[in-house]
Amino acid sequence: MYMKEIIIVISTAFQDAGDATRAVEIAKALKKYRTDDMMPRIIFISHGSRFEQMVLNLGFEIYLAEPKLPGIGLYQDLGMTTTNLVGTEELARKMIRGEIAAYGEIKPDIVMHGFWPIAGLARRMIKKEIPGICFVPLPLVPDFFKVLPDVPEQLKIFSIFPKPLRMWLFRHIPDFIRNRVPILRQNNIRRAAYDLGWRGEKLVNVFDMLKADLMVVNDLTCYYDANKSHFPPNVKFTGPLFSVPDDKAPIDPEIMKVFDPKSGRPRIFCTLSSSGSEEMLKEVVKIFTCGPGLDWNAVILSPHFPVEKARELLDGREGVYITNKFVPALKINALADVTISHGGQGTLQTALYSGTPIVGIAAQQEQFINLSNIESRGAGIRIPSNRWNAKNIQRSVLRILSNARYKESAMALRECIRSSNGAKNAAVAIWETIGRKQFK
Repeated sequence: MYMKEIIIVISTAFQDAGDATRAVEIAKALKKYRTDDMMPRIIFISHGSRFEQMVLNLGFEIYLAEPKLPGIGLYQDLGMTTTNLVGTEELARKMIRGEIAAYGEIKPDIVMHGFWPIAGLARRMIKKEIPGICFVPLPLVPDFFKVLPDVPEQLKIFSIFPKPLRMWLFRHIPDFIRNRVPILRQNNIRRAAYDLGWRGEKLVNVFDMLKADLMVVNDLTCYYDANKSHFPPNVKFTGPLFSVPDDKAPIDPEIMKVFDPKSGRPRIFCTLSSSGSEEMLKEVVKIFTCGPGLDWNAVILSPHFPVEKARELLDGREGVYITNKFVPALKINALADVTISHGGQGTLQTALYSGTPIVGIAAQQEQFINLSNIESRGAGIRIPSNRWNAKNIQRSVLRILSNARYKESAMALRECIRSSNGAKNAAVAIWETIGRKQFK
């Protein structure tokens, strides 16, 4: 049978572990579940990323686009702020120009992008618009307001009200105001697009920048089962999309010693990943130095806070293992009674895959919503960023340990994850959309 080569460009915030992981998992699924008459040639756009070698090792291609960035992280590379993914208009212009130039050279049939407005705009600003597919952790269309689990804490004026009242107030704000809240506007990217000659529909906010032929939502489908009718037909809820590690991956003997089930001591796993600052991690370490925390064992990942400094805070306290090395997170979560985490989707889904309740802090708006969904389902506790301290963290962990309902709720979400095949669902939806574009 004749097979048509389909050139698929994947472009996302490739400095971010969550977006990079989702992009790689989608690429792998597209190869695995391709249709018999189409052969994908998948090319990742990178402006600099530590994930480039992983992509190459998997047999995919890399296109190095301008401007070249260090590839360290979103804050370091893009100057990300609480309201802007890209810190300056000048950098946003360079990023859009670089993507347009890349598409002009590659000539893709489809551009796929994550939460990356740069690609969502560039594919429509090239001489002949390229069809687009967006994969995101949340349904980022205006109707999302109807299913928002809580008002983002970045809108500080609402935080003074109890949740029922702040939700009522937020939902009664006129659309033309709500659609223009700073966390949605992405002013630097929006203005850069206009400076570069944007001629499409008016760009009000990030919903307009991410608009695509298909939006694949990689969140737990059970969060939206009762509200799918709110969303347009091009929004597909496909389920979690994260890498399940090889079951044969070894666990450090020191971790097994700390997390020995025979000890009878509660086991706490802390993973703040790239979103966690040194100050955030210090507060976590402190919970094991006083009160009930003295009776807890822990494994703490410390990617940015020097391990020796973290250990100094423990003052020789045994039963707490701190490392900056890779650990098989799925296996460690399965051994833990509670996971302390940031709100990254992949990290949370890995914990819930094991049915482990969560205490979390949101470093970004998306993380706030991820944690709020888990909290609303009774499977965890979200601590506001301005209340993230050892006392509140310890109190939250103790609350989960003393109430079996948190574990029961986490196990219910575990079944939601395990009963779906997010990778396959996403790939099938994407191939169906590509097929309708008649590239055959």
